Amino acid sequence: MKYTFLFLLLTTLIRPAMQAQNLQKLGHLPYAPLSLAGCWHHVDQNGGEWALVGTSAGMSIVDVSDPSQPIERFQVPGLTNNWRELRTWAGYAYVVSEATPSGVTIVNLNLLPDTIEWKVWRGNGIFQDSVVNNHTVQAVDGYLYLFDCNKVAQGAVIVSLEDPWNPKIQSEISDFYVHDGFIRGDTLWTSEGGQSQIGVYDVSDKANPQLITRFPHQPGYSHNSELSTNSKVLFTTVETVNQPLASFDVSNLDDIKQLDLYKPSKKPAGEVHNVRVFPGDFLVCPSYRGQLTVVDASHPENMIEIAWDSLGNSLVWDADPYLPSGIILTTAKNEGLFIYQMNYQHAAWLEGAVTDLFSAAPLADAKVFVLNTPNADTTMVDGRYQTGAAQSGSYVVRVERNGYETQVHSNIALNSGTVTLRNFALKPLVIAVDEPDEDQAVQVSPMPFSRYLKITVPAHYQAANWQLCDSKGAVLREMQGMPSENVEFQSLQSLPDGIYILRNNKGYSQQLIKSSAQH
Repeated sequence: MKYTFLFLLLTTLIRPAMQAQNLQKLGHLPYAPLSLAGCWHHVDQNGGEWALVGTSAGMSIVDVSDPSQPIERFQVPGLTNNWRELRTWAGYAYVVSEATPSGVTIVNLNLLPDTIEWKVWRGNGIFQDSVVNNHTVQAVDGYLYLFDCNKVAQGAVIVSLEDPWNPKIQSEISDFYVHDGFIRGDTLWTSEGGQSQIGVYDVSDKANPQLITRFPHQPGYSHNSELSTNSKVLFTTVETVNQPLASFDVSNLDDIKQLDLYKPSKKPAGEVHNVRVFPGDFLVCPSYRGQLTVVDASHPENMIEIAWDSLGNSLVWDADPYLPSGIILTTAKNEGLFIYQMNYQHAAWLEGAVTDLFSAAPLADAKVFVLNTPNADTTMVDGRYQTGAAQSGSYVVRVERNGYETQVHSNIALNSGTVTLRNFALKPLVIAVDEPDEDQAVQVSPMPFSRYLKITVPAHYQAANWQLCDSKGAVLREMQGMPSENVEFQSLQSLPDGIYILRNNKGYSQQLIKSSAQH
């Protein structure tokens, strides 16, 4: 797996101007001394666009019809709290916070642009006054989902919005604490906080949700997740310093596989806080340390950052790219509401394999840099790499690995929306051998070797300790104090093809190649 920021300190990397231009800041509305949390959108009966902003004092309703001049039109008060999330259904907003007893504030937005009305709901029936506070909320297909709903369930609570003004609780899930959830169709995906895992539930029967499976992700606090457009890939965020966003193939719930990892290029220790999937599988990523990034995840096994901007120094809490105009609403905790326009252009991908020039064996731990970008990758055991650039252009690519000559390739053309395939074959470095007499040199056969190695030892190396090592110097086979003129290492067929080092304790060292094609 790769991180797009990998090896930044080893190369001179300059973010292309186009990457900054992809994300244009249109407007800003400060809120100090209030702090901000979640945000969502609304379109009124006249087509006017609104930002719904969770503040430490309640909900702010902002007219963004002119995104360069956002204007707060209404305020809905709430108990003071730094956490406030909100969603909408059928023209009603549902606002939650961790303040006790905040309940759920229901706001009728159908009266905009002229006025609003609101009330607080704290449960119904046997759950009357039990909805005390909530951490997060979702509203999908006529149902409200409350997460960490105090006095009802720390998991998830499913609520009917058949009457949007008078919700009714249907059921609850209490297996684990749930920080947030994502719902599509009949499936609920739960981000389960400190458990570092995702739960998958069948919610086709809202009165009786059933667990389908659970799977772990990278270590840390499971914060949120969202599905790709085709529902085959799940993107997950972990609210733990320096932990990446991950993509998982969830097309087969019996065989879930991690595909790739991503960290913001400029401040990789600042983890993605929430991931929002825009059509075309672009990920809008509000992140810690004041960052907003956009990632092309249409190739989820090779995610490429295509835009980055700084909103200040505080947590960029949330982002909403779903208004018809295409603007992005973004909340920075201390700096306020920002409005962006994004030029969504697909990345230009570079993929291929790195092999040994002589044996054609795949090389693990080779590093491929696309210079003048934040993108790089390290090959796995199969020698494959996947990287790219934010946009079309002619790039310089550097390929390096310990024990091999570094290669620099100029004028590699990468095109937006296209995967360019390029393989690299690296030449092994020649390791000097200390031989006092050429006529008495060590003789090694066969070259390349496969099943065995026969070493003819001159007199000055007799009684030496001989070692066969991997390319990093780890000892794989050893023969100690051999007095004979011949040394043999047998049964080597189990070793993988690649580069090895033969050495002894008297200063001899030679690089060898193993190839199973040789006999």
